[in-house]
Amino acid sequence: MPIERKNSFHLLLSDDELALLRMLAEREGLSAADYLRTMLRRFAGMTPHQAMGLRIADAMRTLGYEIVAAKPRKKK
Repeated sequence: MPIERKNSFHLLLSDDELALLRMLAEREGLSAADYLRTMLRRFAGMTPHQAMGLRIADAMRTLGYEIVAAKPRKKK
């Protein structure tokens, strides 16, 4: 059953910001509105440290770095 949405929020964006939002949403296969809702829900469930890590990883991906999860260390 779809979520009933009756509230509206207007956001003023520059042309560059709107293009970036659309590009990020398209990369995830979402509409811009769905992308923003997804990001809000993702950040709402995180601790501040987790959110910071996600922002750093996103910034590094933007710069062309590949993010690889570390393997757990074996106890000696």
